[in-house]
Amino acid sequence: MGLAASQARFLAITARKMNCEFQSMQIAQDKLSVTRDMERAARNYQNSLNKTMLIWDTEDDNVYDLSFGLMMTPSVLNEYNPYLVTDVNGRILLTDGMFKAAVSAGIINPDGTPTGVKLSGGKFVYDGADIDIDKTLDESGSGIGDTWIGDGSRNAFIKALGFYNQIDASSVDAIIQLGQDGYTKSGIGGKIYEKTASNAYNTYAFTSYMQNITYQSAYDNSNGAFVIPSGVDPNDKIYSIKLTDLTSLGTIAEGTEKKGSSDKSKFTDGKFVILKNGKVQTEDVVKSLTVGDLLTGKYDIIFRNAAKNNNKDMQELYASVLSSIATALGQGVSASEYKGLNVDTESDQALDMALEFTKENANKVSEKNSGNVYDLYKQADEQNNIIKGKDDLFGFSLTNMVKSYLTNFAICLDGYDAGYFIERESEKKSKYVTNDPTYYFLLRNDAAMVDRAMLNSDFYNMLYNQIATNGAVSDKNKRDLYTTDMDSLQNALKNGQLFISSLHNDGYFYQGPYTLSSHVTEVPDESAIAQAELEYNVEKSRLNTKEESLEVQMKNLDMEISALTTELDSVKGMISKNVEKVFTMFST
Repeated sequence: MGLAASQARFLAITARKMNCEFQSMQIAQDKLSVTRDMERAARNYQNSLNKTMLIWDTEDDNVYDLSFGLMMTPSVLNEYNPYLVTDVNGRILLTDGMFKAAVSAGIINPDGTPTGVKLSGGKFVYDGADIDIDKTLDESGSGIGDTWIGDGSRNAFIKALGFYNQIDASSVDAIIQLGQDGYTKSGIGGKIYEKTASNAYNTYAFTSYMQNITYQSAYDNSNGAFVIPSGVDPNDKIYSIKLTDLTSLGTIAEGTEKKGSSDKSKFTDGKFVILKNGKVQTEDVVKSLTVGDLLTGKYDIIFRNAAKNNNKDMQELYASVLSSIATALGQGVSASEYKGLNVDTESDQALDMALEFTKENANKVSEKNSGNVYDLYKQADEQNNIIKGKDDLFGFSLTNMVKSYLTNFAICLDGYDAGYFIERESEKKSKYVTNDPTYYFLLRNDAAMVDRAMLNSDFYNMLYNQIATNGAVSDKNKRDLYTTDMDSLQNALKNGQLFISSLHNDGYFYQGPYTLSSHVTEVPDESAIAQAELEYNVEKSRLNTKEESLEVQMKNLDMEISALTTELDSVKGMISKNVEKVFTMFST
């Protein structure tokens, strides 16, 4: 190759090598950028692991995402008590419709300040004005206009809420039809109404409650609670098992001693006795026995039946007594009349199934060689089924019957893996739920306000009272943002921009951070964390792929640069030899 050609080749190789080196530098920069992107993705993911959200924990331990609607819509989730979102000045955050209703009703001004509504003669009035709210609404044509001002009454507020579609028309009518009974002072120091539909009682508390609760203690006409049945003495026990039904089958035997009697002249056919711990109970005691009573002692029934089919008769008697016990506990009542252990659809079905399972205890009648009432009592007390002694005497344990029924109820609710079981012929080998002090029975709260109209009325009374006292947030942008965007509301609560004002035991509302609310809890935002993890994995995969591609390109360039360097060295050698030949030729 000539000198000129070698020099041209040298320049071409040099240019190509410089271009490869430049590309290599660019790839190095790209790899550095990938590293930065990977660090940023990892940092964002790490930050997302600390992301939290606010949840609403109900009385029955169900959880929901915290939202404005959940706190400000009457329901079992908030026990029909409003949980008010307030600003630093204590003004209440309302939906735009609620705010307009409050202005239209005359309890706040357009700037959110209270109008001066005051309690007068049991009725809220607006600056002493005597305005017929019904007439004003009717004559307004289209309803509440922008310039219409109500009389400041609670009813005006309720109707305005209905006009702005913040409450359905049927609820408006139901609340107003309650009349004076629908007014409460809740939230301003008035009576705190019990609204929890059911309470959890451990075994001991459950027994005590079932034994002592009376119609009088559960009844309060002013709050629409449990109504005393017609003809019932208010001091009667609610959970009486009504064993007086036995009078259709026989009468209580007289003259039986503590240790029983075999005197047929006194304990004749159709006679029965009920014993507690071996002692015969009087007719008055028998008539007043409750489910709770049966759980506090050893109660047994001994019956003499000389009929030909007496085994079948006693099985029917067993089923009759069991049905009385089941009915007392709430089995068979309608959904609108839940009582006792019947608090929802699941418990309703469990009570029905437990009745059938417990009836099976009487499928077999065990025969014993005893004709003494007391001896038969002791034998009956040790079994869960019917026993038959001499002289047509029969017996079974009322206490074990209750324990068996409650145990079957628990099994139907919790499944057989709960560990409870019934041995028909041995109470000692049985594992009753009532022997477990840690078990909790969910029991209908008989003292709770149960009428839906009263519950709604009390909710809106409290809301009305608080708006009239504290005013409302006037900034429409804040109202629209925080009442519709759950994330914005939660962030504002966590950052201390907004607070929760709730009802306390003294009948007043108090404002505080969300951490003081018994219902609100801050927990890791699992959904956001899962989403962040997904995004991180996608981004990581993309960057890894890009980095691997850059690595391949870099290796290829390194190989090319190495080859070009070798070729360049070769061309340099050729140029050097050509130059040397030229100098040698001319030197000679």
